[in-house]
Amino acid sequence: MSQTSLPNVTPTGTPTSAARKPLPIPLIAVVVLLVAFALYHFLHPRESHAAHLAVVVTQALANNDMRPVAPSFNAIPRAELSNHAKVGRLSDFVNAEGAFKGVTEDTPSGSPAGFHHFTAHFDKGDLTETLTLDADGKIAKFNVKPKDSTP
Repeated sequence: MSQTSLPNVTPTGTPTSAARKPLPIPLIAVVVLLVAFALYHFLHPRESHAAHLAVVVTQALANNDMRPVAPSFNAIPRAELSNHAKVGRLSDFVNAEGAFKGVTEDTPSGSPAGFHHFTAHFDKGDLTETLTLDADGKIAKFNVKPKDSTP
C-alpha cells in the first residue's frame, strides 16, 4: 500500500483581523436605534386595557360628552350614557377636582375577574374609580366617587 500525503496548504485570501473593513456608519446607527427601541419597549410599562378605558371614560366625563366612549360600554349601561342630567352631574363632579392627570390601578389581589379599581389623579385631589369588564372586554359597570368614600 502506498501512502499519499497531502501537500501543506495554507489558505490564501483570508483577511486578518487587521485587514477587516469597519462597519459602515448607517448600519451602526440602525443597530443602535433597534437596541434603543427594544429597551424602551421592554422597560416602559404599558397601560392595561382596563386602565386605558378608565382614562378615556374619565376624559369623556370631564368633557361632558360620552359619545366617544359609548362603543366601549356593553348594551346594558350604554343607555345611561344618554342621560344628560346624570352625565352632567358626573362631569361637574369630576371637573371640580381640576385637571385630570391620569389613573393608577390599585385593584386588590383576589378581586373577581373583570373588576378593576383605580385612583384617578387630579390637580385638586384624587377620586376612586371602579370598572367592571364583561367577557368581551366591554364596560359593564363604571363608578367614580370621592377617594375617602366607602364602596
